[in-house]
Amino acid sequence: MNSLRVEPVVAESFGIEPTLAGDRLSIKLTGTGDMAAAGPLASYCNEVQLEVKRLSLTTVEFDIRALYFLNSSCLKAFIAFICGISAQGLGCEIKFLTDARLGWQRRSLAALQRMSPSLVSIDEA
Repeated sequence: MNSLRVEPVVAESFGIEPTLAGDRLSIKLTGTGDMAAAGPLASYCNEVQLEVKRLSLTTVEFDIRALYFLNSSCLKAFIAFICGISAQGLGCEIKFLTDARLGWQRRSLAALQRMSPSLVSIDEA
């Protein structure tokens, strides 16, 4: 019962690639987080929330370094994910890994960190 049940997502301009290592799930996002990506990202976040509970994950890391745009609908998917983790009392740490050269990434995610500072952290690479 320790195999990951979420699959990679490959679309024309957006991708999601999960990697499970012990009790840590890393999710690499690539491309453009626009309206076409919002639906798949929201669905994916719902599935990941189930996996956090099923596998007793302690950390979910979203690597957005290769994401070149993120609209408000995609941010909403992250908000729903964070609220879901918090509401279930799962105590899973949520990390966002950003590219320091793309200042908009940290600025866009700062509100998520302020919303739930005990769960959300942002690291730059």
